[in-house]
Amino acid sequence: MKKIVVLTIACLLTFGNLTYAHTGIESSNPEDGSTITEELNKVTLTFETEIEETSSFELQNASGQTVAVDNITVENNTMTGTFDQPIENGDYEATWKIIGVDGHPIEGTFSFSVDAPESELAEEESTSEEATDDSEEKDTQVQADKEETKADTAEEESSNGAVIGIVIAVLVIVLIGSVLLMRRKK
Repeated sequence: MKKIVVLTIACLLTFGNLTYAHTGIESSNPEDGSTITEELNKVTLTFETEIEETSSFELQNASGQTVAVDNITVENNTMTGTFDQPIENGDYEATWKIIGVDGHPIEGTFSFSVDAPESELAEEESTSEEATDDSEEKDTQVQADKEETKADTAEEESSNGAVIGIVIAVLVIVLIGSVLLMRRKK
Protein backbone atom coordinates (compact mmCIF):
# COMPACT_ATOMS: atom_id res chain seq x y z
CA MET A 1 0.00 0.00 0.00
CA LYS A 2 2.87 2.37 0.78
CA LYS A 3 4.27 1.86 -2.72
CA ILE A 4 0.98 2.87 -4.33
CA VAL A 5 0.80 6.04 -2.25
CA VAL A 6 4.43 6.92 -2.98
CA LEU A 7 3.98 6.17 -6.70
CA THR A 8 0.79 8.23 -6.88
CA ILE A 9 2.42 11.20 -5.16
CA ALA A 10 5.45 10.95 -7.45
CA CYS A 11 3.21 10.95 -10.54
CA LEU A 12 1.21 13.92 -9.29
CA LEU A 13 4.35 15.90 -8.54
CA THR A 14 5.91 14.99 -11.88
CA PHE A 15 2.92 15.52 -14.15
CA GLY A 16 0.67 17.74 -12.04
CA ASN A 17 1.82 20.94 -13.69
CA LEU A 18 0.49 19.69 -17.03
CA THR A 19 -3.05 19.36 -15.76
CA TYR A 20 -3.18 22.52 -13.65
CA ALA A 21 -1.24 24.86 -15.92
CA HIS A 22 -3.09 28.07 -16.74
CA THR A 23 -1.49 30.67 -18.89
CA GLY A 24 -1.04 34.28 -17.88
CA ILE A 25 0.37 37.37 -19.47
CA GLU A 26 4.16 37.30 -19.63
CA SER A 27 4.74 40.78 -21.05
CA SER A 28 3.14 43.54 -23.07
CA ASN A 29 4.30 46.33 -25.32
CA PRO A 30 3.58 48.93 -24.05
CA GLU A 31 4.29 47.62 -20.56
CA ASP A 32 1.74 47.85 -17.77
CA GLY A 33 1.90 51.32 -16.16
CA SER A 34 4.33 52.75 -18.73
CA THR A 35 4.17 56.09 -20.55
CA ILE A 36 4.88 55.97 -24.28
CA THR A 37 6.53 59.11 -25.66
CA GLU A 38 6.36 58.20 -29.33
CA GLU A 39 3.62 57.28 -31.77
CA LEU A 40 1.85 54.03 -30.97
CA ASN A 41 0.36 52.04 -33.86
CA LYS A 42 0.24 48.58 -32.29
CA VAL A 43 -0.14 46.79 -28.97
CA THR A 44 1.53 43.41 -28.42
CA LEU A 45 0.74 40.93 -25.63
CA THR A 46 2.92 37.88 -24.96
CA PHE A 47 1.56 35.01 -22.86
CA GLU A 48 3.25 32.17 -20.97
CA THR A 49 1.82 29.47 -23.28
CA GLU A 50 0.19 29.26 -26.68
CA ILE A 51 -3.24 30.86 -26.99
CA GLU A 52 -6.21 30.13 -29.24
CA GLU A 53 -7.03 32.11 -32.39
CA THR A 54 -10.27 33.34 -30.81
CA SER A 55 -8.34 35.38 -28.22
CA SER A 56 -8.84 39.14 -28.34
CA PHE A 57 -8.36 42.43 -26.53
CA GLU A 58 -10.13 45.77 -26.33
CA LEU A 59 -8.61 49.19 -25.71
CA GLN A 60 -10.47 51.94 -23.85
CA ASN A 61 -9.44 55.53 -23.24
CA ALA A 62 -9.75 57.37 -19.90
CA SER A 63 -13.38 58.35 -20.60
CA GLY A 64 -14.35 54.71 -21.23
CA GLN A 65 -14.67 54.96 -25.01
CA THR A 66 -13.48 51.95 -26.99
CA VAL A 67 -10.61 52.59 -29.39
CA ALA A 68 -11.08 50.64 -32.61
CA VAL A 69 -8.43 47.95 -33.12
CA ASP A 70 -7.92 47.55 -36.87
CA ASN A 71 -6.53 44.03 -36.89
CA ILE A 72 -5.80 41.47 -34.16
CA THR A 73 -3.45 38.61 -34.99
CA VAL A 74 -2.57 35.61 -32.83
CA GLU A 75 0.60 33.65 -33.44
CA ASN A 76 1.64 30.98 -30.91
CA ASN A 77 1.78 32.87 -27.59
CA THR A 78 1.68 36.42 -29.01
CA MET A 79 -1.36 38.58 -29.75
CA THR A 80 -0.87 41.84 -31.68
CA GLY A 81 -3.42 44.55 -32.40
CA THR A 82 -2.77 47.28 -34.95
CA PHE A 83 -4.45 50.65 -35.40
CA ASP A 84 -5.21 52.64 -38.58
CA GLN A 85 -3.83 55.82 -37.03
CA PRO A 86 -1.52 56.40 -34.07
CA ILE A 87 -3.31 56.32 -30.74
CA GLU A 88 -4.06 59.81 -29.38
CA ASN A 89 -2.35 61.08 -26.25
CA GLY A 90 -4.02 59.99 -23.01
CA ASP A 91 -4.51 57.13 -20.57
CA TYR A 92 -5.63 53.71 -21.80
CA GLU A 93 -6.68 50.36 -20.39
CA ALA A 94 -6.39 47.15 -22.41
CA THR A 95 -8.72 44.28 -21.44
CA TRP A 96 -7.64 40.93 -22.87
CA LYS A 97 -9.57 37.67 -23.10
CA ILE A 98 -7.80 34.50 -24.14
CA ILE A 99 -8.31 30.77 -24.22
CA GLY A 100 -5.13 29.05 -23.11
CA VAL A 101 -3.75 25.82 -24.47
CA ASP A 102 -5.50 24.02 -21.59
CA GLY A 103 -8.88 25.25 -22.85
CA HIS A 104 -9.69 27.57 -19.94
CA PRO A 105 -10.82 31.13 -20.65
CA ILE A 106 -8.68 33.71 -18.88
CA GLU A 107 -8.90 37.49 -18.84
CA GLY A 108 -6.99 40.41 -17.45
CA THR A 109 -6.15 44.08 -17.90
CA PHE A 110 -3.18 46.39 -18.08
CA SER A 111 -2.92 50.13 -18.53
CA PHE A 112 -0.55 52.62 -20.09
CA SER A 113 -0.36 56.26 -21.18
CA VAL A 114 0.58 57.87 -24.47
CA ASP A 115 2.36 61.24 -24.39
CA ALA A 116 3.77 61.65 -27.92
CA PRO A 117 4.88 65.06 -29.21
CA GLU A 118 2.20 66.64 -31.39
CA SER A 119 4.59 67.24 -34.30
CA GLU A 120 5.05 63.49 -34.82
CA LEU A 121 1.30 63.01 -35.06
CA ALA A 122 0.95 65.77 -37.67
CA GLU A 123 3.80 64.33 -39.77
CA GLU A 124 2.19 60.90 -39.67
CA GLU A 125 -1.05 62.25 -41.11
CA SER A 126 0.73 63.77 -44.12
CA THR A 127 2.85 60.68 -44.83
CA SER A 128 -0.03 58.24 -44.32
CA GLU A 129 -1.63 59.37 -47.58
CA GLU A 130 1.59 58.57 -49.49
CA ALA A 131 1.86 55.15 -47.88
CA THR A 132 -1.70 54.06 -48.81
CA ASP A 133 -0.64 52.51 -52.13
CA ASP A 134 2.17 50.53 -50.53
CA SER A 135 -0.10 49.30 -47.73
CA GLU A 136 -2.46 47.55 -50.19
CA GLU A 137 0.41 45.40 -51.46
CA LYS A 138 1.51 44.67 -47.90
CA ASP A 139 -2.06 43.68 -46.92
CA THR A 140 -2.06 40.98 -49.63
CA GLN A 141 1.24 39.59 -48.32
CA VAL A 142 0.03 39.73 -44.70
CA GLN A 143 -3.10 37.76 -45.62
CA ALA A 144 -0.99 35.05 -47.28
CA ASP A 145 1.26 34.89 -44.20
CA LYS A 146 -1.77 34.54 -41.91
CA GLU A 147 -3.10 31.57 -43.88
CA GLU A 148 0.29 29.86 -43.67
CA THR A 149 0.49 30.53 -39.92
CA LYS A 150 -2.98 29.04 -39.34
CA ALA A 151 -1.91 25.83 -41.07
CA ASP A 152 1.25 25.62 -38.94
CA THR A 153 -0.73 26.28 -35.75
CA ALA A 154 -3.19 23.49 -36.52
CA GLU A 155 -0.31 21.02 -36.89
CA GLU A 156 1.23 22.13 -33.57
CA GLU A 157 -2.10 21.85 -31.72
CA SER A 158 -2.64 18.29 -32.92
CA SER A 159 0.85 17.27 -31.76
CA ASN A 160 0.23 18.84 -28.32
CA GLY A 161 -2.91 16.75 -27.91
CA ALA A 162 -1.00 13.60 -28.80
CA VAL A 163 1.68 14.29 -26.17
CA ILE A 164 -0.94 14.83 -23.46
CA GLY A 165 -2.70 11.60 -24.49
CA ILE A 166 0.55 9.65 -24.27
CA VAL A 167 1.35 11.05 -20.81
CA ILE A 168 -2.11 10.09 -19.53
CA ALA A 169 -1.81 6.59 -21.03
CA VAL A 170 1.58 6.07 -19.34
CA LEU A 171 0.14 7.19 -16.00
CA VAL A 172 -2.77 4.76 -16.31
CA ILE A 173 -0.41 1.89 -17.18
CA VAL A 174 1.86 2.68 -14.23
CA LEU A 175 -1.11 2.83 -11.86
CA ILE A 176 -2.57 -0.48 -13.12
CA GLY A 177 0.87 -2.11 -12.94
CA SER A 178 1.38 -1.00 -9.35
CA VAL A 179 -2.06 -2.28 -8.31
CA LEU A 180 -1.34 -5.67 -9.92
CA LEU A 181 2.05 -5.89 -8.18
CA MET A 182 0.45 -5.14 -4.82
CA ARG A 183 -2.13 -7.92 -5.34
CA ARG A 184 0.54 -10.49 -6.20
CA LYS A 185 2.52 -9.79 -3.04
CA LYS A 186 -0.49 -10.46 -0.81
